[in-house]
This record gives sequence, C-alpha cells and structure tokens, in this order.
Amino acid sequence: MKRALKVMHVIEAMHQGGAESLVIEHVRHAGPGVESAVCALNRGGPALEQARALGASVEVLRRPGRAGLQARTGGLLALARRMREERVDVVNGHNPTGALYAVGAAALAGVRTVLRTEHSLHYPGRHSAFYPWLERLATHRTAAVVCVCEAVRESHVRRMGDLAPRFVTIVNGIDDLPAGGPLASREATRQALGLAPEDLVVLSVGSLTRQKAQHVLIEAFARVAAKSPRARLLIAGEGPLRAALEERIAAVGAPGAGSGSGARARLLGAREDVTALMQAADLYALSSQREGLSVTLLEAMRAGRAAVATRVGGNGEAIAEGTTGRLVPADDAASFAEALASLLDDAASRSAMGRAARIRFLERFTARRMVAETEALYRRALGGPVEAPLGAAGEGRHATA
Repeated sequence: MKRALKVMHVIEAMHQGGAESLVIEHVRHAGPGVESAVCALNRGGPALEQARALGASVEVLRRPGRAGLQARTGGLLALARRMREERVDVVNGHNPTGALYAVGAAALAGVRTVLRTEHSLHYPGRHSAFYPWLERLATHRTAAVVCVCEAVRESHVRRMGDLAPRFVTIVNGIDDLPAGGPLASREATRQALGLAPEDLVVLSVGSLTRQKAQHVLIEAFARVAAKSPRARLLIAGEGPLRAALEERIAAVGAPGAGSGSGARARLLGAREDVTALMQAADLYALSSQREGLSVTLLEAMRAGRAAVATRVGGNGEAIAEGTTGRLVPADDAASFAEALASLLDDAASRSAMGRAARIRFLERFTARRMVAETEALYRRALGGPVEAPLGAAGEGRHATA
C-alpha cells in the first residue's frame, strides 16, 4: 500500500487571520493520499484547534515566556525533530518567519522538498535589514515560492529577478460551503445587531491597523450618512487602533455615530460569525492601503455581495470593475464615498453585482481549486526546483483578470 504524502505547514501563529484560514483550507481540502501537519511557531488558538478537528497533526513549538536566540535555536531543533517524527515529504513555510524556520529545519531533518508561500506584498519596512539576504538564501533552498495573487508575485520578483521563474501564482481560495452548520438567517442576524429591515448596511472586516485604513472608510461613510438616513456602517475586527477609530467615529460627526446597537457607525470587535455578517450586509467595503489577496473580500463574493475596495494589491484581481464592484484609489475618502453612495442608492445594480461576484467566486476562488493546484505543485517539486513557469492548466501564473 502506497504511503500517504505528508505535508507540513509551518506558520508563525494559528490564532485567527487570513493566512491561518488558508492553512485550514489546505487541511480541509487535502486530496486523496495527502496527510497534513501544522506547526505554529509562537502560539495556537482557534485556527489551530480547527485544523486539529479536521484531522491534522498540530503543535505549537515555542512556549510562552521563551525568547531570544536560545528560544529560536530550540524552536528550530524542535521543528526538525517534529519533521522527522512525522516523516514529512513536503514542507510549506508561510510568510517570512514560517519560511525561514521551514527551510532551516528541513535542512536539519533531511526533508528535501521545501516550498514557501508569500501571502503579502513586499513593502518598505516589512523586513529587518538582514532579511533580504536570508530571503535570497531561503529562495535558493526552496523548490518554488507560491504567491497568493499576481500582484504579490510581481512585488517579490522585482527584487529577485534572477530567481523569477521560481515564483508562481496560485490565487487564494476559500470553502464554497462554509463550515459550522446552517447560517443564521439574514433577518435574525440583523435583528441581533439592532438593525431595521430598511437599513442599508456597509460591512468591513479586518484588523484595526494602519494597513486596513478604516479611518478613511469612516470619513467616507460620514459623507454618505449625511445624505442617506438609512445607511449603517459595521466594522468587525480588533487591533491597536480601536481607541483611535472610536475617536474618529465621534470626530467626523456621522449622525447617530457611537457604540450602541442603534448607532449608525459601530465597531463590532472580534467576531467569529463573519459569514453571517456578510449575509446581513448589503455592501462590503475594504479600505486597505495594501493587500495581498484579501480573504474577507473573497468571503463577500461568496456571499453574493458587491464590494467597494481600494485599488491595491490583489483587489483588482478579485473585483471585476463595474461588474462585481467598484475599485477606488487608496486614501481617497471622497472617491470611496461616491462609490458607496452610488451602490447604496441603486438596489438593482447592487444586486446584479452581487450575483456576478458569486459566479466569479465559484469560477476562480474556491479552496478546492487552490488546494488542487498547490498539491500538483508539491508533486512536481518532489522532482526538484521549479525552474520555469508551470505550463499545465490551473498551475503557475494563474491569471484572474
């Protein structure tokens, strides 16, 4: 009997986030004859427990309270030991920290086939001064670098043109049938949020950080709210800018802004019912200054919701401008407000865009497609580095436009 292909995903943490959710999809949709292991370097959390429940072997390598060179060395040795115990065939290191640990530990453990996945664009200040050298070394040691959209691939290839053929695009995908049982009805979710049937709800989901630029969305919404009495803004997520965003909501003077259930602009905090929130919303908004390929944008498409998003990163690969949503410049509250208002005021266009978004999601952004392409790449990489763009349908520079 042929032994299963054992794939280990190495990631900095498995608490809750976009990269973590994609690791879960790789576990959930692993093909026949593929077994998954997930190693979180720093901390576990809901995502790690979900991977465990789906049948993956899971572990957190670095325990709380440990830091410094000794901890990093210990983590590397522990990871290598885990790879040997699991009899790993392929290692996939996610993002910079996961990639460096994956490459180093695989060398110690004798695992020959290592890939790394880049979930984010390169941008100034993302890495330490030493990382570019380490990144080049890691890229030489990996069979391929998976980039989650074409914008991510291009941003990294610009810095390592001589290694460009090793970078391939396999676009993000999420489950087309959300796990967790039946969805709460739209009406029940809206009632729980204190929303009236006639309210027009703009939803945004993301960490409350500078990257997500919710302050621009809040300013744009204030302009919309002044002319649209039934407009509501819900922002789900937590982060270091929560207090500043609460102050911003108060400062822009959106009528009825505040924290209560009747407020017109609200921060909802961290939520585990994003799928239900998407069903309750009328329009999705993403105001980021930078993105890879946003999982929440794909969730909105899956829910059949039109979206207004900034023209950054992979947003333009997900949204078909004028067909499934609108793209606007980053940091431009006036343009964002105009796009929001035009869709809130036009139910027919909003509905048509939502239907088109759902179709586009099913055609291009499902987890099954993503995992199948990635596992095909694993099997090809077992023969050695991928030194040319993949030519098979569905692999390599997977165009989404």
